[in-house]
This record gives sequence, structure tokens and C-alpha cells, in this order.
Amino acid sequence: MIKSLQRSLEIAPVMGSFHPLLPLCLMPDVEVVTTAQEVAEQLDDLARHSKRPILITEYDPRYADRFLVEHLPDCPSGEIVNQMLPYRLADARRSLTHKQVAHRIAADTQKNRYEIVALMLVDGLSYEDTRGWEERPFPCFIDGPSITYAKNAQGNILPDVGFPGIIGQPSLARQLMDIGFPHSRGYSYWDRTNNDVSARLFEGMPLVKVSGISEALHILEGNDLAGLYIQLVREGTDGMAHRRREVTDREIKATVEAVHDDFRQLVRLVADGGVKGAIYLTSDHGILWKNQHQFTLLPDQHTTHTRYTRERPSSPQHISPFPTQDGDYYLYQYPYIGRNIRANDSGVHGGLSYWESIVPFVHVEVNK
Repeated sequence: MIKSLQRSLEIAPVMGSFHPLLPLCLMPDVEVVTTAQEVAEQLDDLARHSKRPILITEYDPRYADRFLVEHLPDCPSGEIVNQMLPYRLADARRSLTHKQVAHRIAADTQKNRYEIVALMLVDGLSYEDTRGWEERPFPCFIDGPSITYAKNAQGNILPDVGFPGIIGQPSLARQLMDIGFPHSRGYSYWDRTNNDVSARLFEGMPLVKVSGISEALHILEGNDLAGLYIQLVREGTDGMAHRRREVTDREIKATVEAVHDDFRQLVRLVADGGVKGAIYLTSDHGILWKNQHQFTLLPDQHTTHTRYTRERPSSPQHISPFPTQDGDYYLYQYPYIGRNIRANDSGVHGGLSYWESIVPFVHVEVNK
């Protein structure tokens, strides 16, 4: 599929409908453009323009006779995405990133006039885990270290890394309040008093500590949900990756299915409320499982983290820098690691790869 498309791109610009991850699989010299009209205007301009392969990601029948047409809606394999991802970061950032999720939800809400919004934040869930879901998740790029949170030297939570980056500044709860949502409720395993990450994620909204999503749904059941924003944190695959030496594929699958079941229960709860609304799900990172990958240890790396470092590397090979509000993080590209994986860990995250850096973004509407 990719090789055939590459050959077509060498002949002429190619226009069509493509899976959102497909542009990340192409050679670095391919220019990705949204509209056919833009390309046509460039080519018709009397000024000289460089010859380069161009992919047009929106099909426009007006230009069907001018450009080659291909439609490739199927998701490319993770291995192909992973191979070219370090070279296509600009395209990944032009799609949906974790830093754009809060704005996306607020914009959806205002445009569609939702009366209730719910967001489930999952700690550890890869887009690959959810490709078979009937809700058709959209790939979301983690534009930074693929971790849950980070702190600066003063011990303050960084607002643009992990879950805090998803919640945004101002927070999603605040953004929704400004467009007519007077009430918000948060549910998490951790309260704000003993967990500064929870304090950041649920700032300005009531937070209830629960043992699991089922308890949160039980609390919400039967309540008037109109004008309410619900924010929940759920453990995903992250808990299995740490402090466990071995995890089977069956266990991973069962955990993902349990997350999916809880999400569907949340959808049913909101739907039963009878008001027009939207339910969202996304994650902070995916996992590289130790028993599924062969890793290569980079020499002379002095880091406490397996898949990234805060120190500027002496050699940039196999490393991608990502800016944050606390300076650059240097992410190891796949399959490189800066230190050996701990013996009692079954998986790692933090670096740049398809499995860690591409997470699901799910959007379900009810009572439309």
C-alpha cells in the first residue's frame, strides 16, 4: 500500500481520502497538503516552484482530472508508522495532539450545543489497543515525553506534559464553564490532598475519591446531568507495566476490554439522562511491552529514565528533542533505550514510538 502510493507520488500529486496516520508513513521529502485548490494555485503560479512529491489529504472532485486519485482509509501497520515517525513530526503536530484535546472538546461543545460532556482519562492506552473498537478512535499524538506527568526543579507539575497537557490551560472545566456549563464533577482514585497531580487535574472542580469507575457511575446514576461536565481518571495498562516482571498478551487484552466496557457504561449512563451530550476518552501514553520488542541500549547514556533523558546528548543520533515549559526532553527513538529496563517492569514508556506516542481519541454523541 505505502510503496504503491510512493510510486504514484513520484509521478504527480496524489489526492484522496487517507487514514490519519498514513502521512506519517511517507518518505521525508513528501509534502502533505490539506486542499487540492492550494496545490493547484501553487502549480498555476508563474513563479518557479520546486518539484516535490505532494499528498493531498482532502478529496475534491473538481480536481479529479488533474491529480492522481487514491483512497486508502485503512490504518497502516504500527511498524510502518514507527519507522518514519521521527522524520514526520511536523505532520504529527498538524494533526490532533494531546495539547489540543481540551480546545477540541470545548469547540465541539460550543458548535454542537452539548448539554453534558464527559471525559475519561486512561493511564496507559495505545491507539493500537483500540483499533478494533466500534467507536472508531482517532489517533492522537503525544507531543512530548509519553509520560503521565512531570515536575520542574521546584517540584511543580508541568502544565504541558502528560495528563495536565490534555486538561489544558485554562483547564477544560474552566473552558466549559465559560461557554455555559455551570457544574463539574471529578472522580479519581486519588484525592487532591495527597496527590498533587490530582490537585492539578481537578483544579477548580469538586473531586470525589472512588475505588473505580463503577462507583463513580453509581454516584451519578439518576442525577440530573444537564449542564454538567464529568471528568474521570481510570487506570489502563500502565499499572501492569510497572512492578510486574511478566505480563501476558491475554492480560493486556483483558485490561483493554475492561477499559472499553467502562467507557460504554459511561456512554449508556449519559444517554439515559436524556439530554444531548458527548462522551470522550483519551490517554496519556501507550506502552512498549518488554516481551514484544527487542531493544538496543545506547552507549554512554547517563539517565535515570529508560526511554528519555533531560540531559542534552553528546550525539543526536536516535534521539528527538521535544520542548516543554521546563526546557527540552530528549526522547529515544524506537528501539533505543538509555538504560536497561528494570527487572520487575514488564513494559516502558516515555520515548518516541507508535506504541507509546499515538493514543486514542474517542468521541461519542448521544441524544442527537
